[in-house]
Amino acid sequence: MKLVEIARQQFILLIRSKWIYSFGLLFTILAIVIVSFGDSFSAGNSGFNRTSASLLNLNLFLIPLVSLLMGSLFISGEKEDQGLLLLLTYPVSVHKVILGKFLGLCLALWTVLSAGYGISAWFMYFFQPDGSLAFLFTFYFLSILLGFIFLSISVLVGFLSKSRFQALGMTLMSWALFVLFYEFIVMGLTMLVHKAWILPVFSLSILLNPVELIRVWSILLLKGEAVFGPSLYDLTIWAKNIVGQFLFILSAMLWIVLPLLVSLLVIQRRVANE
Repeated sequence: MKLVEIARQQFILLIRSKWIYSFGLLFTILAIVIVSFGDSFSAGNSGFNRTSASLLNLNLFLIPLVSLLMGSLFISGEKEDQGLLLLLTYPVSVHKVILGKFLGLCLALWTVLSAGYGISAWFMYFFQPDGSLAFLFTFYFLSILLGFIFLSISVLVGFLSKSRFQALGMTLMSWALFVLFYEFIVMGLTMLVHKAWILPVFSLSILLNPVELIRVWSILLLKGEAVFGPSLYDLTIWAKNIVGQFLFILSAMLWIVLPLLVSLLVIQRRVANE
């Protein structure tokens, strides 16, 4: 069985699922409301306005949750139904199985997000004629990157889980950690470290959480660094230079690759034990 066939099979199974259409409809409606009836997207210092913040929050809250649920529940379900075990009996390597399923998940999410942003852009053309498609494309690119990162994490969660119920619990815990509790943990650490270490802690915390990575990256690309305030001016300068941008890209790639590599080790160990 080829890699393309595994990805195609995973994509077809996801597209036939009703709940992915529910997510696509919900995301599209919310995006349409934000881009059509919010403040217009404009360049310059006001590029990051209430509309930009609303669309960013929509992406950061909804996409990680749906991506985690999509991958973890489907893969853990295949394990529970013995479908994954049957697939591994075919003459196909484990890394092709993992990569094929990941690509199928990415293709399904890309389809839904492309439809949502495409329809939103059409509505923005009529309701916000002075809006910038470049800003919407920035959100589109970063949304796909965020989704791919959490799909990679969801693959690992799915392979680690023994059942759908366990996968659901691990998914909700992971989402809560990345999206809700992480900021409070970082704030607590900054209160414990010396003043000279606050900026390095903040910088490292951005790279260690894909949600914060995409949040800061989006604000910088939309020229909204003023929201960080004068106290984080040094952080803004570091993040905007070539070193900061390189670390952002490297961190995003590692967040995609490392969970897949760990998934490979997990499956290889279980296959060897069996």
